[in-house]
Amino acid sequence: QQQQQQQQGQQQQRRPEGPLGQLAQFIPLLLILILSFVNMGGEDDAGATGGSRYFSLTPVQPHTNPLATKLATVKDIPYYVSDQFLRTVARDRYQLSQVERMVERSYERYLSDECKSQKVYKRKLELLSVKSKITEAERENLMRKSRGFDLTRCLELEDLFPRSVPVKDRVLGEMDL
Repeated sequence: QQQQQQQQGQQQQRRPEGPLGQLAQFIPLLLILILSFVNMGGEDDAGATGGSRYFSLTPVQPHTNPLATKLATVKDIPYYVSDQFLRTVARDRYQLSQVERMVERSYERYLSDECKSQKVYKRKLELLSVKSKITEAERENLMRKSRGFDLTRCLELEDLFPRSVPVKDRVLGEMDL
């Protein structure tokens, strides 16, 4: 009987007292749920490869099956999907169009970032060419490099997504000069 009383006493000690004690039991579960939602992130938080669970702009595991946009505004943007995607989402025209819109947005962001990087590189070449502590041959070489450096990603961005590039920032107009 003494053993039973000890067990009952231990059970009472384990039981939380009142609503505050019950809430304390759920805190670890709530923390896990909150952290899960925070870490989920949207599909728009993709990097250069797309970074989506649905697709990648480059062939990386598990996205190794090549496709190209057909239902989005901009056609023929290459992207890669998983085997499971081909079995499920690719068969549903509506879901496929949603994913293609995500591909389109990711590709536009990728081109925009690459365009900025190319402009920065070209500007650095131009600034180096006017530096006073270089020889005339080095200056000419840098100028030639700068003039010959094509902003290919900027041109592609302007061509595919003209609305995303303000007229004053367009490269096409500069090339005519």
